[in-house]
Amino acid sequence: MTDSNLGGMGYGLAGARCAIHPEQSATRTCTRCGSFMCSMCAEGGAQTLCPACQQRLGMEYRFPLDRDNWTFSALWDYCFEIFKRDWLMLGVAMLAFFGILFAVQLVGGLLPTIGEALDNTALSVLFTIISTVLQQAVQGILGLGLMRMVFDVLNGNKLDIGRLFSQVHKTGTYLLAMLIVVLMVGVPIGALAGIVAGLGYAIGWDAALPIAIGVGVLALFPLIYFTIPLYLLQAEIAYNDEEPSATQMIRNCYAYARGERLSIMGVSLVGGLVAMLGVMACCVGVLPASGLTYLLLGGLYLALRNGADVERGS
Repeated sequence: MTDSNLGGMGYGLAGARCAIHPEQSATRTCTRCGSFMCSMCAEGGAQTLCPACQQRLGMEYRFPLDRDNWTFSALWDYCFEIFKRDWLMLGVAMLAFFGILFAVQLVGGLLPTIGEALDNTALSVLFTIISTVLQQAVQGILGLGLMRMVFDVLNGNKLDIGRLFSQVHKTGTYLLAMLIVVLMVGVPIGALAGIVAGLGYAIGWDAALPIAIGVGVLALFPLIYFTIPLYLLQAEIAYNDEEPSATQMIRNCYAYARGERLSIMGVSLVGGLVAMLGVMACCVGVLPASGLTYLLLGGLYLALRNGADVERGS
């Protein structure tokens, strides 16, 4: 029996490190090339070929984390290895994203001034609405494109900046989903504001203000808890090419988040911290840092999606 075969069964690997993830201990060797593999590359023991051999043989590489085996440490290690390899191209993609968005915002900001110049209030309001929808649509579609690009590299494919513009056909779905989210969040907030306003009218604002502040603080926690699953919505829209309805995709996000709300919040806070550190690095670092944040979000989504019992798209 050869050393490779022994390693493939998990023997003779004392002190060996994974060829792709050198910070991880090897648990087996690839049965084709003999490279050391960690449990992530071996997909928990289900895979006998390393990712490189899978690609050479034309096999589809699968994202190794799922609902049962993912941890933040495993997610970070996997995403950071990809980041170290593709940080420059991720930064270029983020530069294109922010550059296009800035240009659209400039154009959108000029539209309402046309109505003001013509001294036409109705036209000014119309152009303001068009400007808002346009900016929201472009930001959303480019964000979906970034997520699709991230999914490619997370699944073992090459990073293609052209994917940034691959989600235009989902404009309607994205805007409808955002409208539903606004209603889901805005209606309760509006009802609460109406109650506070009525209370202020009835007993006076001086007496109602402390009550309003207390109610607002107490309402903040259930609101955050309720909206946490929506952190995955952009990824869900981007991943599904055979699109379920917008309402189904929102329901899917709540299914993914079942039992994982604190984990999602933790990953989102880490992503925010990474972005903040990027801004502190003379602002230039915000580009690659934003790319790493998208990798973490995409990886979290794939991990929670794998093994979830929901309606599937692609």
